[in-house]
Amino acid sequence: MSKILLTLIWCILFFKSHGAFAHGEDKPGPHGGFIRMPGAFHTEIILQGKNKLKIYLLDINWKAPSVSQSSLEVRLEEGKLKNKAQCHIKDDYYLCSFQNTVDLTQKGNLKVLAQRENQKGAEVSYELPFKLKKIDDGHGGRH
Repeated sequence: MSKILLTLIWCILFFKSHGAFAHGEDKPGPHGGFIRMPGAFHTEIILQGKNKLKIYLLDINWKAPSVSQSSLEVRLEEGKLKNKAQCHIKDDYYLCSFQNTVDLTQKGNLKVLAQRENQKGAEVSYELPFKLKKIDDGHGGRH
């Protein structure tokens, strides 16, 4: 009986949590940006021209953007080239700028290391060009 119960619990957890692994990467954020979850908070990135980004550090519920007791490092990796952005606080978000030769609409990989209100996050990756991830929930897009 315990093997059956354990298997049933495992199956329920596996199928229920399948879509949860994306943490919203298949939907736009509250400001229309792209979401990742580096820890107990979310990062939302909005492209502002070819070499600038607006980045919000949101709470676990995608609300309450905060820059208080926070930090942000952003770098672009294009093959062997690595460019670091200059990020400055503006109201409740960061504005990050790369040098003029950088084009964030081209293929690359954006790495973001953030800390929000003293909560340190893991480094997250955004594939360029930005796009929402397609999540296969087993329903073929039908709900």
